[in-house]
Amino acid sequence: MKKLTLFSIFCLFALVLNSCKKDELSPPEIQTLTITPVSHNSVTLVGNIITKGKQKIIDYGFIYSTSTSVPDENSGTKVSLGNNPTEGEFSKTLTNITLNSSNSNMIWARAYIADDKGTVFGSAISASLPRPNSSAISPSSGQSGDVVKIAGKFYNPNINAVVVNFQNVKARVISATDTELSVEIPGGINAYHNQQISVTIAIDGAVATNSMYFTILANIKDFSPKTGPVGTLVTLSGDNMPNNSYYSSSIPIYFGNFQANTGNYYSQVLVPFSVGETSDVSVMSNGQRKTLGVFTVAAPQITSVSPEAVLPTQNITISGNNFPTQYDGSANRQMIKIGNGEYQNAGYSSSSVFSYNVPASTPEGEHTIYYRVGPHEVQAPKKLKVLGHQITGFSPSSGGPGKEVNIAGNFIVNTSYYVSFGNVNAYATATSATNLRVIVPTGIDAGKVKLTFDPSNKRILIPGEFDILGPTFTSFTPTSGVAGTLITIKGSAFYQGSGQVIFGTVAVTPISVTENTMIVAVPSNVTPGAMKLSIRTGGQTVIHPNNFTITN
Repeated sequence: MKKLTLFSIFCLFALVLNSCKKDELSPPEIQTLTITPVSHNSVTLVGNIITKGKQKIIDYGFIYSTSTSVPDENSGTKVSLGNNPTEGEFSKTLTNITLNSSNSNMIWARAYIADDKGTVFGSAISASLPRPNSSAISPSSGQSGDVVKIAGKFYNPNINAVVVNFQNVKARVISATDTELSVEIPGGINAYHNQQISVTIAIDGAVATNSMYFTILANIKDFSPKTGPVGTLVTLSGDNMPNNSYYSSSIPIYFGNFQANTGNYYSQVLVPFSVGETSDVSVMSNGQRKTLGVFTVAAPQITSVSPEAVLPTQNITISGNNFPTQYDGSANRQMIKIGNGEYQNAGYSSSSVFSYNVPASTPEGEHTIYYRVGPHEVQAPKKLKVLGHQITGFSPSSGGPGKEVNIAGNFIVNTSYYVSFGNVNAYATATSATNLRVIVPTGIDAGKVKLTFDPSNKRILIPGEFDILGPTFTSFTPTSGVAGTLITIKGSAFYQGSGQVIFGTVAVTPISVTENTMIVAVPSNVTPGAMKLSIRTGGQTVIHPNNFTITN
């Protein structure tokens, strides 16, 4: 009995001792209750301490991660709330959360409590952070340096946390509110005038939804050259200049009040011929006119004219500088006149030289050359001497059709003129500056005629008379022969190169014709016998008095 009592007391003591040890090792218990998004980079976490346990608490709070679904001390970010918790619910609002990537908006978190024996975690829970979003950009087009407003939901961000890119080029953010961003369009965008570009927004790394497109316009800042003749090709420079692929609407460029030609636009324009000596160069963009600088029209200058003495219709070469190389149809186009004549269109092939034909109506004498283009009118340094066509004579003084006649006088080399023999015109060519070659035409009766020279409808009577000689038929040999026999015919004033020999009534073309000799073959289609021979040359017919006999 005594032994049983002692055993019972021992067991009761052991039970009490074991119970005390369990109470001393009782761990804390904690729950993760909720995770509530507040903004794109902020959440409110709520946890609950069921019991703190019996050990000394050294830390409690939350651990979160934007990259792993079960965050811990090694893979998450710890947010400590101290070492003096109370049992029950506790909370913490996290701000400035950095997302793992611009395409992910997930966050995982759980509560924790730690004593000197270790750390106890609540379950991990997750939430999707709301993304900032953009709804509109105003205006929807603009150039570098313009300020645009972007509407949307942005959660009152820190301005330094806002990144706005135009086609991957960062823009300067001027202001940021909950519903609006104000940004300056950057320079350096790799796009052309009137091209649509992307606009992206990121706030604290979170990319806004509903990315927008924006039409970039050229920001023309300068031009070159600053001086030159009218018609100068001026190159414009700046941001987002046009090119052939994306250019679809004109950019009005003005020189003073005159709009420049922007056809086939490649960032170049022609200086209008209607401008003044100096003009403000301006561009119209988005309804606003911006002055780029001043263009000065360089005055043309004539330095020489060659030759210095000419005949009417002769070509002269005018040398100088600042001649326009483009044609223009306005009243201010390049014009030239000689003396008191009327202004006529001038050439435009080179900036230093052009050619001009002296008008046929220009009188003899010395004349000033005037050149007018754009806002300027200038004169040649020397007067041009216009000569007359002085005809001094001709030789020979007689001949039949086809005869070459040389006329002495003043002519333009290699130029064609009309020379009239009586009322019959013939083409003449100046073989030199002092000689004109003409062939006596056919269709003229024999006898003396006057010669006239016609340089551009100005008839000049040539001194002396020319004796038109009719053809003569003096002999033929042999006087008989069979078909195919060659006959030599002698005479004068034959029209060289053409004519006919008539055997009775049958006409035959000669084998050769010179001024005084024809060679012809007896035809085979003529009945043998005696017959008259006649020649037809230069429009006239001559019969020989003797007969020719065709034999068998």
